[in-house]
Formats: sequence, C-alpha cells, structure tokens
Amino acid sequence: MPHTSHRSYGWELPSVAPCVSLSGGVLTFSEPEQIIEDNEPGLKLAVILGGHLSLRFPDEEVVGVAGPAYHVTLSETPYRVQHRFGTAEPLQYVTVRMPLDTLANDLDLDPAWLSPRFGTRLGLSPAGLNQRANKAILALGRQMLSPPIPGPMRTFYLAGKALELTATVMAALTAQTGTVAASLRSSDVQRLNRARDIVLQRLQSPPTLPELARLAGLNVNKLSTGFRQAFGHSVYEFVRDQRLLLAHQMLAAGDISVAEAAHACGYTDSHFTKVFRKRYGIAPSLLR
Repeated sequence: MPHTSHRSYGWELPSVAPCVSLSGGVLTFSEPEQIIEDNEPGLKLAVILGGHLSLRFPDEEVVGVAGPAYHVTLSETPYRVQHRFGTAEPLQYVTVRMPLDTLANDLDLDPAWLSPRFGTRLGLSPAGLNQRANKAILALGRQMLSPPIPGPMRTFYLAGKALELTATVMAALTAQTGTVAASLRSSDVQRLNRARDIVLQRLQSPPTLPELARLAGLNVNKLSTGFRQAFGHSVYEFVRDQRLLLAHQMLAAGDISVAEAAHACGYTDSHFTKVFRKRYGIAPSLLR
C-alpha cells in the first residue's frame, strides 16, 4: 500500500529475509483520495481484510477490490498503478512484496511457472488477479495485521507468516488453475478475459449471455461454466458486484445522489437499496 498521512494504524518492514518487504495497517480518509504507486518487478500480494479500493493499471479498466479478498500482481518490468480510496469505511490490509530474483533464486518459484496462474504469459506485464479470500488466507492476514509476538521476535514471526500467506495464495491459484485447465484451453481463457472486459465496459447496460458469448467467441455453455471457473463468479454475480462497487465509489465521493447512482449502475431505486444494503451492510443514503 502507498505511504499516506491518513494511516490511523500501520507498520512497515522494508526488508525481511529473503528480500521480502511487508506492510499492513488500517487506512481512513476524510475525503476520496487518489494515489499513484510505482512498483518494482516481482510479485505483490495485497490481502484486503475489510473496506474496499479501486485499482487501475495503465491502459486498463478500473478494477474494484472489496474485502474480504486479495489482489496479486506479477510483473517482470517496473509498473505503475493508480489507487483510489473512498471514505465510507476503513481499509484494513496486509501486503507482501517479493522481487523476481527472490522468487526464482531464493524460493525456487519460477515466474514463468507462475504466470499461467494469472491467465497470461511472462512478458505481458503486469498481470493482476482478484479473488475472494478464503478462511485460511483471512486468518493469516489478521495474524500479520496484529502480530501476537512483540519485541525482537516480531520480525521473525511476520517473515514466516508472509511466506505462509504467499504459499497459501499460490496453492489456491494452482488448484484453481488445475481445475480450469482440465476443461479450458489457453484460447478459451483469452476469450473469457475478453468477456470480462466487455462486461466492465458495459456495466450500465451489460449484454445478454448469448450476446456476450457471441462477442467473446464462445458458446453460452462454455461462457457460463468457464467464467465461473476462471473468475470465481457467474457472469451475473460479477456484474452485480462490479455495479455495486462502482455505486459505492460514486456515493462515497459525495457528488451523486442515490437515484443517480442507481441509474448509472443499471438499477431501479428500490432494488438498488436492497442489494446495496445486503452487500455493504448499510443503506446507500448513509454514504451521502
């Protein structure tokens, strides 16, 4: 996470063996804020325990990440990412960063082996992936956010937990990739990525499943089953979550009414309030 004067609690370990840097904390903002972060080549894992943010890589669409979830990025070149933070709720996070040479030389984790887990190949940098965090990942993230061991052993504890957290995430991605690989070819994965991008571009009025399948070059069955395998959600669930995240961001920015947010995201007022409350636990009017 970027340095910010709005951190109400946090810590950083810029270098722990083997060449791993960690940070974590709770960020609160009195007004929406946008921060540009420059990153070195390597692996970056951010576990979002609570709250939400949006990310944007150069020449790509904005991607929302709402906790409990994790975002992991792999890049063989330096890259820049834009973060946007809202005001509705604190952002609780833990991040782990590992350089490419650490992955390959110290941890015996070949980046070329990792890249297919991101639905890409090394050289197409950066590659990012969002997933819902399971109980094991959340437990490790919470242990790192508030380490139970004080004093000199704290760094040792956090270094071990960082490696365990990264291994747990990589194992989850490997298991998921194995399931996808059993029924999806690389060309199918590319078409599914295209389908996801089309949905993100047309959130207000998304295409029907048959239309989306045609635009992506898939049949409806392959789109439906493959989308869930590749992204962990059905197309409908993905559209719903991205719409609600967009609405949350607009309302938190304070320059749009609830009715306008509902319309912009393709909802009627009454249905919007219901699904928004179910997703975030508060009425959308409370963000105004």
